[in-house]
Amino acid sequence: MPLRPWFLFRYGQLLMLLKRRARALEVFRSVARDDPSHHQAWSCAAMLLAEREEYAQAIEAFERVCALAPADAAPHFNVAFLLQRVGRHADAIPRFERALEADPSLERARHGLAISRAHLEKGPAWRA
Repeated sequence: MPLRPWFLFRYGQLLMLLKRRARALEVFRSVARDDPSHHQAWSCAAMLLAEREEYAQAIEAFERVCALAPADAAPHFNVAFLLQRVGRHADAIPRFERALEADPSLERARHGLAISRAHLEKGPAWRA
């Protein structure tokens, strides 16, 4: 990995610790542009986007993490959680299942899967 993305990523982490989230997001996006395979930068950017309720962009960034680290359950869970958050339960179900394939002990994914399945069974009038 080139030195610049590594230093910028560490700087972004520091900015997050200092609660300078907007600047941290800029830095993580810069790292991802410089090194598109830097899954940690994509993940940090996705978390910050989700925190800002920019769900479509957060889902897109977490999808990138899933592609870069397919065996990691966390990004699959995060995509599923955000899909569920925006009411896309049918899309969330296979992502929760994928997270559970990667980590069968991930109770949050099992719970999310049950909520999305129940939502689809009861129809859109039911709220989790």
